[in-house]
Amino acid sequence: MEKLIEKAREITEEIDKKIRSDDKNKFGEFIEMGADGTPTNYIDKIAEDIALKIIGKEGNILSEECGFIDNGCEYTFVIDPIDGTRNAIAGIPFYGVSVAIGKEKLKDVSYGIVKNIPTGEIFEAIAGKGAFLNKKIIRVKKRNNPFLCLVLGESGNEKTWRLSNKHHVRAMGAAALEMCLVACGAAQAYFMGKKSLRVTDFAAASLIVEEAGGIVRDENGEELDLPLDLKVRSGVIAGCDEEILKVLI
Repeated sequence: MEKLIEKAREITEEIDKKIRSDDKNKFGEFIEMGADGTPTNYIDKIAEDIALKIIGKEGNILSEECGFIDNGCEYTFVIDPIDGTRNAIAGIPFYGVSVAIGKEKLKDVSYGIVKNIPTGEIFEAIAGKGAFLNKKIIRVKKRNNPFLCLVLGESGNEKTWRLSNKHHVRAMGAAALEMCLVACGAAQAYFMGKKSLRVTDFAAASLIVEEAGGIVRDENGEELDLPLDLKVRSGVIAGCDEEILKVLI
């Protein structure tokens, strides 16, 4: 397992180097339709190619662009090559790379890493060993007046718009990084109210939140345990504790 973890770390570092050095004017160029049914842009493609090269045949791969690659291995790398693609294309400094290692479903994930490329922050968790930001342990925090990361726009719904009128909110456009803000105590909840996210979007961040003492549920507050499959979508709540569900639902 340690060898696979080192590969996950290498993926985040090499993608970071490539994105920082590449021509940012190319980031938004359309390449093809990805396995998840959404457009693959230049930035997504170059990031995923790095991940595929590093993993080789030493793990199965589930990624938004290439889909599932079965290499006959026990473990699967669950990858979002660029979390927050639209932010990256627009030049908004809130996007990153997300890599998790699991077996068949979300609850099997035993390692997760999310890197914010513009800031260099690295969120990381190993099942049963805690969550870390730049190698320092992190914990969720509760506030009387919670700060929420909500998904609004086309992916929002009546609940999220209602909450936006009552609380301090932000819609930041990068699911994994927003969930990591919950893990480190900067926000008290992340809420995607529609079944819009794939397991690649939040596999790593889910473990990071839970290892930081938080909770991860579906959009209705129920247990969330998806198969490692791009065809399945879900809403997501990541919160500082069970009490936050009373605010969100």
